[in-house]
Amino acid sequence: METRALLGRNVTDSYGRNIGRVIGLEKNHFGELEAVQVEALAGQIVSAKTRQLSVTPKSVSLTPEWKLDSNDLIQELSVLRKRVSALEELRSSGEIGGEVYNELLSAQKTGYTEKLHSGRQLLESMSQRHASITAQISSLTKYLANAKLDHKSGILDESSFKIAEQSLQPTLAPIIMEKTDLANSMKQLETILAQ
Repeated sequence: METRALLGRNVTDSYGRNIGRVIGLEKNHFGELEAVQVEALAGQIVSAKTRQLSVTPKSVSLTPEWKLDSNDLIQELSVLRKRVSALEELRSSGEIGGEVYNELLSAQKTGYTEKLHSGRQLLESMSQRHASITAQISSLTKYLANAKLDHKSGILDESSFKIAEQSLQPTLAPIIMEKTDLANSMKQLETILAQ
C-alpha cells in the first residue's frame, strides 16, 4: 500500500479503541516510512512508529509500544541465555580455548546485564501503566455501579440507565482487555528477569 494512502485513515488500537486519524508521515533520508502522526481525539497529536502499525486495506491498528518492547526484550534475553549455554558447551568440549571463551563470555554478560537493566526500566513503566489502567477501571466500575444503584432505587429511569450502561460498557471492555494483556506481559517479563 502506498504511504500516502495512509493519510486520513482511522486508527484503532489493538484493543479496538478509536485512536484518531493519520494526519502526517515521517520518512527517513531514503524515503522509507518511519512513523505516522495521528490526530487523536481531543486534538492531541500522537506519533506512532511503523513497527507499531498493522495496516490492511480496511484498517490501521496500533500496538502499544510497551507490548512490542516487552516481546523484544524477552526474546533477546532468551537468545543471550542460549548463547551463554552454548559457549559453556563449546568450552567444555574443548572447541574453543580459554582466552576466546573469556572474551566472548565477557561480551555476552555485558549484553545480558544491559538487557536486564532495560527490562527493569520497562517493567517499571509497565507497572505505572497498569496502575493507571486499574484506576480507570475502578472509576468506570463505580460510575456503572452508581447508575445501577440509581436505577434500582428508582432515581434513574430505564431508558436513562440503558444510555449510561451503553456508554460505559464499550469504554470499559477494551481497558479491561489491555489490563489483562499488560498483566500477562509483566508476568512473563518478571519471570525472565528473575532467572
